[in-house]
Amino acid sequence: MTADVRAHATTIEMIEPVPPEVAVGAGIILKVKVSCAAGCDLDGTPVRVTAAEAAVESALGTGALRDETAEITLEAPRQAGDHTWNVVCGPHPSAGIRHGETSLPVRIRTIPHATSLAVWAIPSPVAMGEKFGIKAGAKSSAAVSLAGLNIEVCDETGAVVARGRLGAAPFPGTSALYWTEVELPAPAAEGLYAWSVKLAPGELDLPHEHASTSFSVSIVRPPEHRLTIKVIEKDTAAPIANAQVRLGVFRGATDQSGLAQVDMPRGVYDLNVWKIGYEAPTRTVELNRNISLEVEVLSVPEENPDAAWLM
Repeated sequence: MTADVRAHATTIEMIEPVPPEVAVGAGIILKVKVSCAAGCDLDGTPVRVTAAEAAVESALGTGALRDETAEITLEAPRQAGDHTWNVVCGPHPSAGIRHGETSLPVRIRTIPHATSLAVWAIPSPVAMGEKFGIKAGAKSSAAVSLAGLNIEVCDETGAVVARGRLGAAPFPGTSALYWTEVELPAPAAEGLYAWSVKLAPGELDLPHEHASTSFSVSIVRPPEHRLTIKVIEKDTAAPIANAQVRLGVFRGATDQSGLAQVDMPRGVYDLNVWKIGYEAPTRTVELNRNISLEVEVLSVPEENPDAAWLM
């Protein structure tokens, strides 16, 4: 350095803090401010970001100062873990003044993308020993394709009872819910059983979290008899459509003629019929053969939400 070249010190600082955690591969904008102790104009001074262990030539992102600030857009590492970057400014000689290189370490933690699982179209009850199907789907928080990934269905002991592979297209009406249908064997004994569905997305380019969810199914004895129920309005004898019929875990709904049919094993059941605007008492039904019965429901006025204000 010649005698007529003066050296000025510079400082660098983050304008906005770096998020403590960032998903792998996500875009990040670093906003920095660089200033000269003597108040020099630093416009145009290059600013770059490098990995702590990388050479200067392998900059992760570059920018230039405008009004002492710069924004540098870069991609978070595609491996989960702790990382250290260096934000480097200068050196920048100009008009007999040399601004030396200054740097600021930036620490960042990258985390896997989240995945979520959903299970639907679960029949219940299911006759013991039969096979039944469910639908299962998975979604990435980054909306990346999960097509081809395997899912496992495990019983209460953790044993795998079925496997499925997510299809190539998202479920209709969704943008990134990849799904499949899985057939399961029902246990050979009655009871309420819980299964878990698991996804291990280790085959993806971007790390994702493992995901799991659970569902339950009532397993019952095979049906032996049919109960046919006709639901009518008590005063008019008009058939009531879309009335919900429940006998323990067994359910049905009436059609336009007010009829519902439910196949069940023999036994004694409490019959409940429900529909908004109607009420019916619970009655006991002993099913030891095919039975048809009629249920009268009473029309009741709907409550006026403003009634309390009118009193």
